[in-house]
Amino acid sequence: MGAAETAKEIVRIGSTAGLSKDVIDLLEKKLALLMDENIALAKENVVLIAKVSVLENENRNLRTQLQDAQPVVGAFHEFGGVLWKRTANGFEKYPYCKECPHHPVMMGMPPRGRPMFWRCSSEHHAPFQGLPKV
Repeated sequence: MGAAETAKEIVRIGSTAGLSKDVIDLLEKKLALLMDENIALAKENVVLIAKVSVLENENRNLRTQLQDAQPVVGAFHEFGGVLWKRTANGFEKYPYCKECPHHPVMMGMPPRGRPMFWRCSSEHHAPFQGLPKV
């Protein structure tokens, strides 16, 4: 039983239970207010359901776009303590410094008897850990 039917039933019970005319009139007015509110809420619910449907479709489309998205050429990718700039075919030959604000290009430095490392013009170092996977 819905809210409107319940309210009508309350007024019917009140009128058959011997309540005064004033009480029954008051109950009928309150019933009318409840029914108006119920209609307004039902209309709002329809609007909200439509909005949810639109947002669900948009969400589905955005998720599909994310799954199909390609990496952005020129964007940085962090790997091995340095930043690698993407190209159309993978990454640039040399990484960029992660610590410097303008990210200068780092050069490979083979120190004596030790593994290779990257060094920027500001003397920041990062161990050579290979190249990032495409």
